[in-house]
Amino acid sequence: MIKKILIILAIISPFLIFYLSNLILKKKTKYPIIKLSLISIILLLGILLYFRFLDDTKPGEKYNPPKLENGKIIKPYKKN
Repeated sequence: MIKKILIILAIISPFLIFYLSNLILKKKTKYPIIKLSLISIILLLGILLYFRFLDDTKPGEKYNPPKLENGKIIKPYKKN
């Protein structure tokens, strides 16, 4: 869930910062869509690369999600 939130923030944050700065400074300027879009793409690529190299799973490992058995929660685990 946190990954999805960070990805959405990477896309939206340049536009939001530009809008809020114009609102606070009471300027009326055109939105530099291309510049803001390029900043969003760079942030998005940075976040995706961060998640790619942060992941500690090995190729071929399978993730087993948490499950409920006999009224007890079994923790998630990875196995080969």
